[in-house]
Amino acid sequence: MAASKKKMVALHGKGGTAASFEEYMRPLVEATSDTWEWEFIDGPFESAPGKCWWQLKPGERTFEAKELIGCDESLALLDRHWPFDGVMGFSQGAMLAAIACGRGLGPGSTKMGRPPVAIIAGAAFPTCRGADVNKLKMLEYAAAESEVVVPESVAASPGALNFDPLVKSLHVIGKRDAMNPPEQGMKVAEAFGPGAQLLEHGGGHTVPLDEDAMRRYLEVMGVEVNAP
Repeated sequence: MAASKKKMVALHGKGGTAASFEEYMRPLVEATSDTWEWEFIDGPFESAPGKCWWQLKPGERTFEAKELIGCDESLALLDRHWPFDGVMGFSQGAMLAAIACGRGLGPGSTKMGRPPVAIIAGAAFPTCRGADVNKLKMLEYAAAESEVVVPESVAASPGALNFDPLVKSLHVIGKRDAMNPPEQGMKVAEAFGPGAQLLEHGGGHTVPLDEDAMRRYLEVMGVEVNAP
């Protein structure tokens, strides 16, 4: 019997839609179709020309806002889709994914879970919900401290982790991102703890789909990458 596919939930950016994001991400969807099933979700609020995950006051930015109006409703929407094996978000959708990974997901507060894989693209740090995001880092470091001692040769390896991260994350950061500056994306990555991986690209506020980016997505999703 063939193994069942893993499930990836995808969250568009502000003003986008599930349909438009699915069309944009089609190369990655097709490249992972043997092992992953993708579900693209619409945000619950209107934001011309599409949808959004929360609303802001005029001229306000998420990383400056004191309140993300509707964020709890969007988290409840993800709770209803739980469980899933991965979450991929862009811009506002990436910030929602970061909050969800820290807060945990599920129908009840006592059995919260976290997706094993997260791709966070073009995010800023959602400051007023920062405590939620930072929960993940606290848990990751607690896990690291609780692990048994490993051989010095292993522990000394560059970038070596003594534990498997709760969420294996890839943070996609555009060096010329004028919407969500690179330092904001770095702050989100830091909140994911020592297991966070970076994919920096030379572009702006976008999800790169070039050969190198595709390889990194496949790697974090556990899809075999064919050698050139």
